[in-house]
Amino acid sequence: MPRWRLACDGCSYSAWIGSGQEGMDAWCEACQEGERLAAGATRGACSACGRALTLDEPRFEEIFGELHQLAAVLAAWDGDPDPLGELLPERPRYRSDLSPPAAEAHDDDAAREALAALSAGAFAAARERLEPLAAARDDARLWRALAIACERRGDTDAAEVALRRTGAAAPSDLVALQHGALLARRGQLSDAAELFEHAGDRPEAKWNRAAVRLALAVESRADLPERPVLEQSRRDAGPPSSYWIDHTVGRLLWELLVDRLKDWGVRPIATVLADAEREFEFETFWDRALMLEGYVRLGLAEPAARIAAALAGELAQRFLQEPGLAGSSSAGIATVFDAALYAIAQGRPGEACETIGGLLRRQDLSHYRVPCRRCAQGSIGVEEVEDLDDEAPLGEGTPTPRIASEGRA
Repeated sequence: MPRWRLACDGCSYSAWIGSGQEGMDAWCEACQEGERLAAGATRGACSACGRALTLDEPRFEEIFGELHQLAAVLAAWDGDPDPLGELLPERPRYRSDLSPPAAEAHDDDAAREALAALSAGAFAAARERLEPLAAARDDARLWRALAIACERRGDTDAAEVALRRTGAAAPSDLVALQHGALLARRGQLSDAAELFEHAGDRPEAKWNRAAVRLALAVESRADLPERPVLEQSRRDAGPPSSYWIDHTVGRLLWELLVDRLKDWGVRPIATVLADAEREFEFETFWDRALMLEGYVRLGLAEPAARIAAALAGELAQRFLQEPGLAGSSSAGIATVFDAALYAIAQGRPGEACETIGGLLRRQDLSHYRVPCRRCAQGSIGVEEVEDLDDEAPLGEGTPTPRIASEGRA
């Protein structure tokens, strides 16, 4: 478990966070004071203000990133979805397994060297060595290795040729998974769906079956997929993940619909997407940001404003409640968010975005630091991270999924 040493660059104060030999060092973000807890403690409250103490990575390091999130939401509300689109993760719609096959006892030096190059990430060299070997021996494992090298190099045509040779030599679920994902990304959904049926029960295969089922349903109708299709897709995909970079059925459905509805009339778009909002499994920032970005790109100002106003208000209010921004040394920051909240409440996102623009240019915040309450001149930040061998215990508080149903959850 790592330990963090915090220090001010304007005075001599410093403190540690994390487990040490004499107990747990904790930190009050509001008072900017360190406290010592008993060994093994998993929580604690500040003896001065009663707030929960920080026992691991300090909260204030997230402030600058969250400022960018607020600015991107305001820009989207004001009609520019690009900053928000740049923050949203690129979630792969179709998953593959490009793990290189391992060398086997019977392999000769040439095969071992080619597979070693592939494992080392030398994809061009691996392809050069694998092409003559696979052709000469018609070995399914070498053909698949060649397909991986070609796909890693971005040559999907050559990868498909190698995969077809692989399947002819020795069909396998890994080949079906990789080949199906390649075809699905090209839009050959029916062919991909057939391959995914032979891709086994690994998580990637289950997800791909769910994803291609959704894509085929969205492609074939002017509405949400039928309920049995959605339910089967959820069963195939398995339990949804709230982690921001993972795909879920609800997130993928939204992306597919936004792509599909670009050429439709405004009324059916608004109706279909309002229904699609109910299919999101979670209400995280990233889920709502995905909704907002889609509405703005489709020119639907009213639902975009509905989502943006609520999201921006929550984010700005959170800054006012952020312990690391409490105190007289941060009074100017609180004033900025008060003004931003007023502009948000008045429906003036451009003004709110301009109001917080100065904070994005502050050197202390951009360097993941906050004003020091002790000296009111410097700023406090992480000066040192000490990595220990012990593994950190699993955290608590995993979000509970909000599974969609026929009605609004």
